[in-house]
Amino acid sequence: NAGQQRAFDRFESCVQAAWAKATTDAYSAEVVQELAALIRVLSFDFDGSSREAAIETIKDVAQEPGDASGIFSGLETVSAELMAGRGAVDLQTARQKLLGRGFRLLAPPDFRADIARLKDHGAMIAETLKRHEEIKAADGKSISIVRECQDAVRDAALGGSLLIIGEPGAGKSGVLSALARDLKERGSDVLELAADRYSVETMEGLKSELRLEHGLIDTLEAWDGPAPAWLIVDGLDASRGGPGGGVFRNLIERVMSLGGRWKAVASIRTFDLRMGQKFQALFKGTPSNEELTEEEFSQVRHVKVPPWTQAEFDQLLDKAPTLATIMGDATENPQLQDVARVPFNTRLLNELIGDGLVIADLSQVGSQAELLQLYWKHRIETHGAPARQCIRRIAKSMVKTRILRAPFEKAAKSDAAVLDALEGAGVLTSDSKRRKVQFRHHLLFDYATARVLLDPERLIAGKEKMIGKSDARGLMLAPALRFVLQEIWMREPGRAAFWTAAAHVLADKDCDPVIRSATARICAEFPCQHDDIAVLAKRIVAGDENAARAFTHMCGALGIRLEDDSEVPLAPWTGLVRDIAPNVAAVHGALRFLLFRLVDRVDDQNLRRDLGISARALLDHALSLVDPGNLVSSAIDLVGETYASAGPKSRALLEKVFVPDRQAVHAALEVPALCRKIGRIAETDPEFGARIYRETYGFQVNDMRETSVSDSQILPLISNARQDYGMARYALKEFFGEFLELHPYHAVDAIVQAVECYVEREHARNADTVEIEIKIGKRSVRLREDLSYIWASDPESDYDDDDADALIKRLLEHLRSADEANAIRIAERLVETSSLAVFWSRLFLAAGERNDKLLAFCLPIAMQQAFLTSQETAKDAVDVVAKGYERMQRPEKEAFEAAVSQFDFSQYARPDDERIR
Repeated sequence: NAGQQRAFDRFESCVQAAWAKATTDAYSAEVVQELAALIRVLSFDFDGSSREAAIETIKDVAQEPGDASGIFSGLETVSAELMAGRGAVDLQTARQKLLGRGFRLLAPPDFRADIARLKDHGAMIAETLKRHEEIKAADGKSISIVRECQDAVRDAALGGSLLIIGEPGAGKSGVLSALARDLKERGSDVLELAADRYSVETMEGLKSELRLEHGLIDTLEAWDGPAPAWLIVDGLDASRGGPGGGVFRNLIERVMSLGGRWKAVASIRTFDLRMGQKFQALFKGTPSNEELTEEEFSQVRHVKVPPWTQAEFDQLLDKAPTLATIMGDATENPQLQDVARVPFNTRLLNELIGDGLVIADLSQVGSQAELLQLYWKHRIETHGAPARQCIRRIAKSMVKTRILRAPFEKAAKSDAAVLDALEGAGVLTSDSKRRKVQFRHHLLFDYATARVLLDPERLIAGKEKMIGKSDARGLMLAPALRFVLQEIWMREPGRAAFWTAAAHVLADKDCDPVIRSATARICAEFPCQHDDIAVLAKRIVAGDENAARAFTHMCGALGIRLEDDSEVPLAPWTGLVRDIAPNVAAVHGALRFLLFRLVDRVDDQNLRRDLGISARALLDHALSLVDPGNLVSSAIDLVGETYASAGPKSRALLEKVFVPDRQAVHAALEVPALCRKIGRIAETDPEFGARIYRETYGFQVNDMRETSVSDSQILPLISNARQDYGMARYALKEFFGEFLELHPYHAVDAIVQAVECYVEREHARNADTVEIEIKIGKRSVRLREDLSYIWASDPESDYDDDDADALIKRLLEHLRSADEANAIRIAERLVETSSLAVFWSRLFLAAGERNDKLLAFCLPIAMQQAFLTSQETAKDAVDVVAKGYERMQRPEKEAFEAAVSQFDFSQYARPDDERIR
């Protein structure tokens, strides 16, 4: 009928318009027929039986059947809004819009069972994690402390997906558990998972572990609701590089990509995040709380869980009187106080005190390793060799599979009783069906692995095979290796055995790279005084190649630590670079890197003296190389930076830059490096500063060979040797005003010598050049024409940065702005040392503008015929005379006028014309 035809015509016009936008192919009438076949038009009676049937159907998805009518009315409203805005929805969006209006819907029928299973599983994990919020006192009483960081964690989580990080035992799991409970109390859906509970290699495996019919992502997407929801994953570090890590990373990534109501919050140790670049990229963002931020992760959205604050610890001691008594008795052992401030350690201390230990037993505890050693003695060794063997079997299985769970059968083997005993002692725990066994805390796994799988003597001998890279065990073993290295560190004050072991690890190319990286960081963290590291320097000087390689690896880790931690003790490292000075050849690249990291951090003059010794040794070595690359320029930078620590020795080395043979080859690279440090040098040695000006302006690089400013593959920057050398003069020009303030006499000498060299090179004198000396009172004044009326005709011009006239402009600016006394000092020095006309013209120009004592100083000089008639100085000299004329007494004026009438113009070709001019 007509109505249908109108509808079809409109439909076809829309199809034609869309076709034209989508393709250049010819439109065919068959297209509209094919599309029409996909469309169904349903007649719906909104007030009759159709409505009743719809409401009856809706009862199946309403939490309360009586809400069905209201839900249908809400659906009408949503549809009307969509029609008005020409919008569309899919099923998920339609449900979300209804939920957002407060309608209570059941989950989609296909997913109800899976969602229920997830809720039950999450509740079970929540109950497990809740134990981390509590600490059992020695008397068995449970103590709960609300962490001060909890509000910051909640606020950060409300803002989006987030990582909770911290050192082992800091209490991340407890904070995460409290966060989940807080979010639930706010009406949000929360699914808690613990990564160490699943032995999975794929998402399909995780689905099976959770007993789901559908995939976990599909189930979460179907689990809709009116409020934001959170997936909370505890212990991402439990995977230790195993396949489970990829599963949970994939899970979090897919949840975050849904773009719906689900957000992800996960906990991970600082060490594992440092090694896990993919997790850093996944949670890329800005930390939300500056006080709870790990500096090295400034581009990762995270909150750092710290150890107990003082207020938290005091609250804990109030609730644990026995522990408080022990802490009170341990006032002479501040290290024990520090150990106790880590929540995990606090738990162990309470357990050991519950075992009957008193302050006499704990008096030697000064580190977490020593506390774990005591715990090992009381909770494991008391069960004899079978317990050690059981622990070894479990640890070995975990390392092999890279999963922090071991099969019960393998753990128990033929002695299930000892497994029961270790579970009873709180060392191990198993799942409800006793299929899998794991350590109560990851730290216990790390320490146990250190005790039963890694041998300190094999490390010292360089024969430990467990750390090879072929099996990729680095993430599993690195934390355990720290305990072993710490044990070796404590053997003797000289740390010789430690540096032997560390050197073997760092120099071994077949060692797991994660192990090498962790070892390098340990080497950068342990030393607190010079004696801790002196033996390494002695070995490097003696030519020990392993020691040299260890130093190279360690420098990279130390550089990162210096960037991240402002409290790093510096004395060990300045002492180390000083002690290496006799043999820098073996480590010059790493030494250069470390010196640059230290020189900006060290303020103490004694420590800077150490840096200076090393820097000079590095430069001395670099100067001896036939092809030093940029090592000389880098060393010049360092020697310049530490110049004040030993000026004469530094100067003797730096002067070699100006040796003609060297200058001819390397000036474009080395002289700019020296000039960049002109401030440090001239501040303490202004005489050498003046020489740098003279030498730099006295030499010219005309070589146009191409040089590289940047090695970037994306945007390589190209220069040439002449331009590079120009940067030296630019640096001198930039510093010159400050030089005049600090050392005006030497600064004047510098500019006089520099401009003399420039004029000699660019505007050499000829037979017609006038040079005269005039006696004015007791002062001798010299004037030499320099053609500056041509090359420096405009005193206000912005000259090229590498030309001498740019220096002259800085001199003029300073003469204009300096206080009267300083201006006079500069003028006096100029009169004593200079003769070039350009200096007289600028001095006269400033004097005429100032109209003060500088004018009075210059007036007698400007009144001389030589200055009034020279093309270079005439204009400015006339201006000075004109300004100063009114200051003169009548006899002085008459004498001057009489002298002018006697000026001799015989040297000019047309004397009368010149006289008139």
